[in-house]
Amino acid sequence: MSTGSTVGEVLEARLRQLGVGRVYGHPLAGLDHVDVEDPDVAVLLADVDGRIGHIDGSGRLGAALVDGPILHLSSCPGGTAPLQTVSTLDEVLAALADSPGLDVPATTALHLDLDLDAPTPSGPSDAAGPLRTPVLTLDPSLAGLDIVVLVGPGIVRTNTVDWVHSFSRSTGAGVVATWGARGVERRDSPFNFGVVGLQARDLELAGVAEADLVVTSGLDPDELGIADLSHLVVQEVPPRQLGVFARDWSTQPWPTEPTRLVTELAAFLSPLYESETIPLTAPRAALHLAGALPDGGLAVVDPGEAGFWVARSFPTSVAGSLCVPAIAEPGFAAAAALVCRLENRPVLAVTDEHQLELAATEAVVELADRLGSGIALQVWGDHGSMASTRDHVDLLAAHLVPTPGSRLDPVPIDVSKTAGLVDLAGAVRPWT
Repeated sequence: MSTGSTVGEVLEARLRQLGVGRVYGHPLAGLDHVDVEDPDVAVLLADVDGRIGHIDGSGRLGAALVDGPILHLSSCPGGTAPLQTVSTLDEVLAALADSPGLDVPATTALHLDLDLDAPTPSGPSDAAGPLRTPVLTLDPSLAGLDIVVLVGPGIVRTNTVDWVHSFSRSTGAGVVATWGARGVERRDSPFNFGVVGLQARDLELAGVAEADLVVTSGLDPDELGIADLSHLVVQEVPPRQLGVFARDWSTQPWPTEPTRLVTELAAFLSPLYESETIPLTAPRAALHLAGALPDGGLAVVDPGEAGFWVARSFPTSVAGSLCVPAIAEPGFAAAAALVCRLENRPVLAVTDEHQLELAATEAVVELADRLGSGIALQVWGDHGSMASTRDHVDLLAAHLVPTPGSRLDPVPIDVSKTAGLVDLAGAVRPWT
């Protein structure tokens, strides 16, 4: 006796709970389907779909079904996971009971060794629920300590930015963010202690290295993990617990001085923001990107030199409006632009001349054109002609207008100031 549903329909229902709205590659039950013949491209699109999340910044998983059949669930571009074989519906539901990737980017891979069209058995046992985490609180006796809170993209993906503010305002703790959480604090906020994870001395200049206690939440280990803080006193707190972590505290004094990371970067970047030269300085181009984005819009940038400069200098107070992944997955920016086009979401995509030559980028552009959802890519490099900085602003406006066919526009960018940033904050992180 069956419940009237198929195994595939029950799986679909669970995937929708995980934010999955479409599947790339082969079709799966009633999910929206994007037909992608190349399994590598299908997996890339699933990675990107999950990483960019919903339009409000909240996390979700992207899904690809490829030959095997293998179900790839991910929010981590370039992420990998051991392949887990599931042979019954109960095993499927158990594997997805506490599926990683909704908050901190991660990947799951399931070999579906069962018939998705088969009726469900009567009374399938309920899958185990997610493990409950004990609620932590910070003892008010610690009020005299120098505390900073270090946050990553999990804060954005769980919609707990307000809870970061609540914790910092109660404890007087400065907020240090990785670039995946850029925008959690306004640049002019006294709680903005800077964006870290991009250069070797970021933590030192942000005052993290001198703190008595570092409270971490929502960190992506591919950006900056607990292992990078092993020399410090660290307390990790799940994002959804930050709101009650300091519930017994009376309001403490707010920070009165910005960190060296904030002041020294501002002094270095300000002339580059204001520059009218052509080729454009990278910070000036990043300023244009941020200014051109409408509400709900997203800037996506391939890791590398362009990704570093945008992650370092993108001026925003809107968390979740920029996505530069921690792992360099070829074709990311093109794939992110396509996913946004499929959702009618405003997007500005940046790649570079090297990425443009890679097969993955070319394959995504071809797919976008076949689907009639053409994408627009800015190609930062040595080529392209512009008479003024206004030309770049006009180009960005044009890129926000959807067209059936793709366009690839070179933008001349001067990145010669990288050496100055290295002198200021140390070596640039390697993009793996």
